[in-house]
Amino acid sequence: MARSMLHRLEDLCNVDVDDADTELIKSIPFTPHNQTSNQAIITNALLADEALLKDLVRQYGSQGWERAIALTARNIPLLSGRVLIQTSLRHVSSSSATIAHARTLAALYDQAGVPRDRFAIKIPFSGPAAAAARVLNQEGIRTLATSVFSLEQGIAASQSGCLYISPYYNEIAAHLDPSLRLTLEDPALEHPMSPRVIHILEAFAKEYRETGKEQPIMIIASHFTPAEIMAMAELGCPHVTIPPHLIRTLLETPDQLPPLTTKKPKLSYAEFATVQRLTKLSTMDPFARPDWDGKLADMQTDYVANDGEKLDEAIRNDPIAGKRLKDAEVFFIEMENKAKAAIEKEIAAQGL
Repeated sequence: MARSMLHRLEDLCNVDVDDADTELIKSIPFTPHNQTSNQAIITNALLADEALLKDLVRQYGSQGWERAIALTARNIPLLSGRVLIQTSLRHVSSSSATIAHARTLAALYDQAGVPRDRFAIKIPFSGPAAAAARVLNQEGIRTLATSVFSLEQGIAASQSGCLYISPYYNEIAAHLDPSLRLTLEDPALEHPMSPRVIHILEAFAKEYRETGKEQPIMIIASHFTPAEIMAMAELGCPHVTIPPHLIRTLLETPDQLPPLTTKKPKLSYAEFATVQRLTKLSTMDPFARPDWDGKLADMQTDYVANDGEKLDEAIRNDPIAGKRLKDAEVFFIEMENKAKAAIEKEIAAQGL
């Protein structure tokens, strides 16, 4: 196969797949790293595969959605890393419920023969979720902090021992309403989320240099264009998770750029440094409140203690993080409800 822009991206950072489609993963001309999923991906896959839905309901009845974990587990031989599945946003305000759901998902992976070093549990990152993540990581159930929109959430992901973190580059609302999508010539420099991505990466690098503690590996998500995807490498993101249509677009786009002169960075933050032309983003925040004093959050505040009290306070005081986390809650619960309705309809059809 001729060299494509997806090949170039893999040479710059690690390509993950934001879907559970086995044929899509097989179409990638190299071994992708991780496979992400969420309630929308799982629900859409269930609704598109009538035979699978019937089989899951026949075997497990109303447990069909969680048993769809098989959709992710089946792709492990095609990946070098982990498969990921997300806890319910119904539990976003309860650390105990989040822990219980994550343990259930981990047990289902165990029943499917998937070892703990081949999966991780995505946890939408509220204060209670951060507290839950701390417990789960201590138990050896590795987690990914998802629905991340702020530096405070990033710091909490570090403090709770998360293996991964997934900031959303674009908001969920823009996936539902195309008029909210930005058209930018230079996303790395111009996109309003770029500074917050830099803030998180620089905070992790500083903490690593000062303590030697490994920090969450960023798997950045939620993109609309190939330009946004390619910009993630310049921002310094070690992984980018890519939806099917953009994987296909990058595969179909020949790499006609000059040969690369840089190597893919190591996953450790020991060597991280913001590229020169983006350094001004380090002190900017287009999403900040009008009364922002220019100071960024740091690791001195414990955002996980007392059931994530300080993190929830920070999210409430951040109009961007607060709104976007709520949007995620509404959207993913709606997708769960769609799966529930389809499962209940099939239960009735089978007379169970």
